[in-house]
Amino acid sequence: MSLTPHGPGFSFLDEFEVTEPGRRGTGRKWLDPSLPFFADHFPDEPLMPGVLLIEAAAQAAGALWASTLMEEGPTRFALAQITQFKIVEPVPPGVMLESSATLDQLLGPLAQFSVVLRVAGHEVALGRIVLSAPA
Repeated sequence: MSLTPHGPGFSFLDEFEVTEPGRRGTGRKWLDPSLPFFADHFPDEPLMPGVLLIEAAAQAAGALWASTLMEEGPTRFALAQITQFKIVEPVPPGVMLESSATLDQLLGPLAQFSVVLRVAGHEVALGRIVLSAPA
């Protein structure tokens, strides 16, 4: 079973663990150097695009939210807002990307999360995002 509603080429979670039920979780994704975006971004010094770092964070947040709703709600969410997001370090291929999400607040069909992305224990990106549940 997939951890996200995305196809295999756009899933940024290989595994996901709820570390504090209803509140925190962490996902991991091995960034295989053969992933297509690494070929062109940038050919001589490949990096994971910033928008895909945001997507990885959103997928971790979605997996956490789905785990809190269990069978009572949707398992598919949309990124509604990027409240803030900062890329601290570039993310190269051939590393394990860890995406942690913390549920800050539920706002009806919306949920706000704090997210932190790490490589080898170092923060590479962090921010706040809002997901929406389907109506």
